[in-house]
Amino acid sequence: MRATKENPMNQKETSHLPHCTIPQPTPSWLQGFTPLLQQARWLSNNDKNKEALTLALAEYKRQPSLEALEQAFDIHLELEQFEQAKALLKEMKKLGATAAFLDLQKATYYFITQKPSLLKRYVKQAFEHKNQLDSRHRAFLYFLQGSAALVQNKPETFPFTQALRYSYLLMPSELGLCYLMRGLIRLEQESYEAAYRDAQSSLRAYPKNDDAYYLRAMAGYFSGHLSHLLEDTNRVLQSKEDTIGADSKEAMREIQNALPPEPLVIDKDFIAELYKQFYGELDEVLDTPKSLSDCVGTLTKERLATILENALQKSVAYLEQAFGLLKQPDLPQKISQIKERLQARAAKDFTPVCLRLTKPDCTALTEETLKLWQEDIGAVFDALQTIYDAVIEETDRLVDAYHLPVYVGNKKQK
Repeated sequence: MRATKENPMNQKETSHLPHCTIPQPTPSWLQGFTPLLQQARWLSNNDKNKEALTLALAEYKRQPSLEALEQAFDIHLELEQFEQAKALLKEMKKLGATAAFLDLQKATYYFITQKPSLLKRYVKQAFEHKNQLDSRHRAFLYFLQGSAALVQNKPETFPFTQALRYSYLLMPSELGLCYLMRGLIRLEQESYEAAYRDAQSSLRAYPKNDDAYYLRAMAGYFSGHLSHLLEDTNRVLQSKEDTIGADSKEAMREIQNALPPEPLVIDKDFIAELYKQFYGELDEVLDTPKSLSDCVGTLTKERLATILENALQKSVAYLEQAFGLLKQPDLPQKISQIKERLQARAAKDFTPVCLRLTKPDCTALTEETLKLWQEDIGAVFDALQTIYDAVIEETDRLVDAYHLPVYVGNKKQK
């Protein structure tokens, strides 16, 4: 459904209305709407529904459109003004809304008012002529399809995945909810890594939903992502949202009781950051070349030697900072020894291989010289991996020295 074009408004007509500033460039989920409806959607997404409703109704009075009616309808539902919302369905029909559009709005109404059988009925009817819907409305139809299956205890991730194909058209609050619903299903299916990713995506889109913190806490605990656990469990325990029940809070208390007392936790997030410190510069370099000659010109033995030097500095600095939380007096000495061992390992396993790397002449490149260069560069990358393995070994030494547990999932590993 395309938004109607805005007619010019004089300042006197809008001076009494609520106002907010829309960030520039205009977010994709606001594009195609009139200025008043952009502000209404922005305010609604930020829980200022009364102001948003005023703007939506003002837009409808100024120039009647389905977009304005739909925005007012959604806000009435948010405010639990169900009779007012129902009345707007009749107005939509008068304005010439398609059968698919009306069925979608009715499905939304029964989703919010928790009428599963009617929700299922209107979702099914909307799907029969979904080609009448634009991408934004089709996305929400898939969301409602997934929600209908969920309330019937037939959870499916597919409808939510389909809805997320149109993520750029969804309001952040809608996008966050879509990731949340899919993540909760994945949590129930014990797909903890996928559920954790959905929780992260939900919170990036809309960090105000306490249910997303619950999802991240549960999925993080079982998948070994512990860095947000204390923050997430505290957030849920302090939540006053109706959707956070006694069972959810009890689960958070159980997780807190199982958390390690140490100020440093070795988990998947810790290892991922260590990997980033070691390989980050190399990854950036590998993303830069646009052609074979660029690649050959970039991956010289001098550049690769510098990359390894920087990788070791960053990795050791990260270990020093992280283990520094333990406040152990012998840590500086251990870090110094680690530097020496890693430098010796690099001199033994990396430097000779790197020095053998020769830069071929790209203007007279033959299949044979290219093959030799590929073998040499492959050997250099293998040597880099050997040094990274040595960094992991040194991390293990520190873990053993300070008797730290390593958490993978919710199990403590030796």
